[in-house]
Parts: sequence; C-alpha cells; structure tokens
Amino acid sequence: MRAQIWLPWVLASSLLCTGCESPRTGEETDAPSRAVPVATPLPPDTSGRAHRPLPPALPLDTEVAAAWTRLQTALRRHDAAQLNQLIDPALGLWVVADGDTGLVITRVTAGTALRKASARAPLLRLEQQFQTCPALLAVAQFPEIDCGDYGHGRSGFARDGCFAGPAADFQAVDVWSRARLAGGTAAQGRAAQARVGRTVLHTRSGWRFHFAQAPGAGGRWYLVFVDLRAPCIS
Repeated sequence: MRAQIWLPWVLASSLLCTGCESPRTGEETDAPSRAVPVATPLPPDTSGRAHRPLPPALPLDTEVAAAWTRLQTALRRHDAAQLNQLIDPALGLWVVADGDTGLVITRVTAGTALRKASARAPLLRLEQQFQTCPALLAVAQFPEIDCGDYGHGRSGFARDGCFAGPAADFQAVDVWSRARLAGGTAAQGRAAQARVGRTVLHTRSGWRFHFAQAPGAGGRWYLVFVDLRAPCIS
C-alpha cells in the first residue's frame, strides 16, 4: 500500500522568523542529578477482568520534546508561520514519500511553497492519520512492527504512541540512489541526513520525523526530514 500523503500548507508569502527562539527550559538541559521524568501511568483497572500487566512507564524525551510540541501544534492548526520556524534555513525540509513511479524526495525551504508529496491526498486524510500524542517517550530502540497486524485501524506496532530515539538507522540508509528528487540534489540531501540526530516515530500513521540540532551548545532543534512512507507495503 502506498502512502499518498501531502503537506498542504502554502507558505509562499511567509518569511522565516528569526530571533523568535525562546530560551531552552530546564527540562531540555543536562541535569544528571535530577530524576528523569516518566509518563503518567494509566489508572488501575477495577473491572475485575483478567488482563496482561501494563509495561513499565517510559521516560519522557527531553531532547526534541519542545520542537515536537511545536510541530504538532503547527500541523493541527495549519499554522504555516510556526512550521516555518521549524525549518532550518540552510538544510531545508526534505519530504520522503512513495510516488506513482517510485520513491520521491522533495526539498522545500521556509518562506517558499511547501510542496505536496502526493497529488491526490486530501487534507482530511492527513488530519485523520496524524493524531497528536500527549507525551513524547524516549526509547533506545523503536517498537517493532508486525505487518500481519497492520491495517483496519491497527498500526501493527508493538506499542502505540510517539517515540523519540536515536537516528543511526536513518543516517545509514541510502534512499538517494533510487529516488526521484525535486528542489534539491542528492549531495544536499546526504549532507542534511548526516546532521540528523534524533528520530520521532508516530505509530498511528507510521510516519517518521527526523530532527537536527543547530551547532553550538544549546542549539535549537529543526525538522529536517519527514518520511511519509507506509511502514508496510501490501
């Protein structure tokens, strides 16, 4: 099954907002002596039904949580200006999607038209698939997917939610030799890929969002890649 998804915001008249960055909160700084926050556990089931025990609570991500919150807000509100602020002016934003004739990777920049990744994906479908998550959970390894359990409202992943983890797998994958490029070159794409330091998996849609941190201590996180491919191809 091919993902026919597009990001439908027109940003042609928007200008990249510079100097709008807010200072990093205490949660985003290194604090080894502080307890690591964890997601709030679900209330106990008092119905008396037999069920498997809940897995332990995962720690909350403190690296890209602020950028992820801004991204969810921008997508939910269709806020082009806020989305612009998440795009690095030098690296741009690379949209990865399955097209009719194979893989398509489109580079867009802040202040320009954010091109659609597919010509036939309605806005309603995007809103239905992208359900916001109350918390971004940190993992060392992303939940595995069972494609036999994928579809009909099921994500197929062993655990649902939004998970932030290492980007080593994405940095190592070669998507450029078999992709049709628009708005950028393979050399630019590989340079942006090498800068990615954190990946967020959104299990309900199967999409992956890859972030890069600006150079320097306390640099802000930018959204560099959006991978809209379906996790399982039928």
